[in-house]
Amino acid sequence: MCMNLLNLPLSCLLISLLTMSLSCKKSDKIVVACVGDSITFGARLEDPATDSYPAQLQQLLGNTYQVINLGVGSCTLIRKGRPTVWNELSKIKAAQPDAVVISLGTNDTCGMGTCGKRKCWEYKEEYGGDYRDLIDTLRTFPSKPRIWISAPSPMVLETPGLDRSRTEGLTVRKPRLQELIAMVKEVAKEKKVGFIDLNTPLDHKPELFTEKDGVHPNKAGYRTLAELVYQELKK
Repeated sequence: MCMNLLNLPLSCLLISLLTMSLSCKKSDKIVVACVGDSITFGARLEDPATDSYPAQLQQLLGNTYQVINLGVGSCTLIRKGRPTVWNELSKIKAAQPDAVVISLGTNDTCGMGTCGKRKCWEYKEEYGGDYRDLIDTLRTFPSKPRIWISAPSPMVLETPGLDRSRTEGLTVRKPRLQELIAMVKEVAKEKKVGFIDLNTPLDHKPELFTEKDGVHPNKAGYRTLAELVYQELKK
């Protein structure tokens, strides 16, 4: 039965309103939303739910945190990419994050003859502007999250088992990723958000990457990503 609040004494009215307010609040846990592509999702793992970098980050942070994996395979930061993080904003907002960690850019290196018919690199000049707009949009969310943006993990050409086509494609895309990372650093400085380098610590370390792939980490590589994010969040 619904209460008629207008008929309650003032003291009871205040208690009722407070109770309803508390019931609408989210968990007391600190919510961390990990936004990214298949690398954030945990592609190439047997069990992303336990071994992806967000899952391993949860283990490191402990029970006072709630880490939400919002990684989407093939996701781009550039608005004109398909799929793009711009289609995921409602999910990020619904998570009511206290912190958002973004790692996007790997798929934005596709285009101009790499990755099949995908077109992203054709719009590389829009990457920095779109990143700034994304940060501005996140800052409008009611949860007012703190934001960290990342240099995406590297493409490791020394990974065992890469076939000729894969090697040629990554050889073209690797310097493109470095161009985008330079933009990420500029955006982080300009927008006064945190910066996490997920690239340099893993570069030229094939033992941290999935064989025949060279882009997606293995379980140990995902653990390294989790530790790098953990170190920055705990600062």
